Amino acid sequence: MEVVSLSPALGAEIRGIDASRPVDELTFGKILGAWHEHLVIVLRGQRLDEEAQVRFASRFGELSPIHTDHHSASNKAVMYIGNRKKDGKLVGALPLGEMQFHSDQCYQERPAMATMLYSIEIPSAGGNTLFANGYKAYEALPPEVKQKLEGEKAVNVYDYGGGVLDRKAMVSPEQGVACAHPVVRTHPATGRQSLYVNRLMTHHVEGLPEDESARLLDLLFDTLERPEFIYEHRWRVGDVLLWDNRCTLHARRDFDPHERRWMRRVTIRGDKPQ
Repeated sequence: MEVVSLSPALGAEIRGIDASRPVDELTFGKILGAWHEHLVIVLRGQRLDEEAQVRFASRFGELSPIHTDHHSASNKAVMYIGNRKKDGKLVGALPLGEMQFHSDQCYQERPAMATMLYSIEIPSAGGNTLFANGYKAYEALPPEVKQKLEGEKAVNVYDYGGGVLDRKAMVSPEQGVACAHPVVRTHPATGRQSLYVNRLMTHHVEGLPEDESARLLDLLFDTLERPEFIYEHRWRVGDVLLWDNRCTLHARRDFDPHERRWMRRVTIRGDKPQ
């Protein structure tokens, strides 16, 4: 097994592993260590059916069931993402367009710990996935901003529309689509601190006036999205990519809607952010 860094920001390729076959404990420990160090790992040239992907992903933790119509008929932990059509209708989740930076399920009390995506079909251009390093973003903040963030929580709202949230819209956790989490999150495995807010789903910082909350969030979003903290993944068919939702954000670039993009996704259940 070989670990090759993909960028100074984050990301590594794991070579010499066939994810369709059982992985022994020693090797899996090395994969887990590389994931904690690099936050995003990719295994290229894989050939995984649903069963093999579920088996490999389950090594990292308990899988979360999908509560939409886009789960697999044979396994509710498997979701298909893309723009395939059946009878003239799109059948995959999140089928088209650009998507702003976000962290999966951050609007839930127990957001996803990790997400694993397997590429089946990709467009000839576009559709890349970008990842932002929440550790580096937090470390880059001035001391006075870090101090201001201590103990602060932000409300995250379900919004997969792809646009920027309307911060003037009224939201409530009682609606079942919003949840407050620490602005600075401590990773339970590494002990490192990262920013846990995002442009797509973070609505406001609790207890702050609207204008002050907006200014603070814009500063944090801009810091998270600095180019030096980002790795852009250019997909190939057969890529297996695993990212840590506790310390990264991800976004999607636009692509030609007339070209096919089809991915298989599983998410790994997480804990309440601390």
